[in-house]
Amino acid sequence: MITILIQSILLASSGILSIGSITLVILLLISERGWKNGLAYMLGYYISYSMLGVAVTLAGYQITENDTHGPGIAISIIMIVLGTLLLYLAIRNWRKPINESNSQPKFFSIVDQITPAKALGFGALVPVINFKNLALFVSALSVVIISNLRVMEKIIVTLSVAFVFCLSVIIPVFIYVAFPQRANRVLSGIKQTLETHSRPIGIWLPLIFGGIFLIRGLTLFL
Repeated sequence: MITILIQSILLASSGILSIGSITLVILLLISERGWKNGLAYMLGYYISYSMLGVAVTLAGYQITENDTHGPGIAISIIMIVLGTLLLYLAIRNWRKPINESNSQPKFFSIVDQITPAKALGFGALVPVINFKNLALFVSALSVVIISNLRVMEKIIVTLSVAFVFCLSVIIPVFIYVAFPQRANRVLSGIKQTLETHSRPIGIWLPLIFGGIFLIRGLTLFL
């Protein structure tokens, strides 16, 4: 179980570099309602990924149990598709013109109007609509799905994977709670750094993980 946990967590660590999620939770934390919005968004985000993870793991368990050709076939096809789509995303981001404008999305201008309840709901929605992160998350779970662990062990590992994957929003909230006096300055610095390097991260992250998933999928298939 420890080996499966380590392997899946290493893949799940890719979620830490989710620039959009980090930026959004920072904006919520430094908004009018501060930690309430940030904490609500974090809870919705983690709960959503946890529920999606458990659902995918259980579905994968049923597929592998009924797959007479072995558990790797179905997972390998999924990983090949996800890897290909991530490589496409990397190429699309590379070909996208550099945005010289400093204007921010309209959502950022209304962040102060968001209530904790809305932040919770939005946090739960983001994992469903963010394809890149969802692809990375499901790919990390593939290690769990094809393993020989019992169902309960798979669910425990899945919840751990979800926690690591959500560190992109958990860490900023922790910083805000642990260092309330310096939180705004620290979080604003992190936000600025991520925005400065958003283009290379948007290209290299899906490129690297897309290649890893494609190679792993082909290996399992063959």
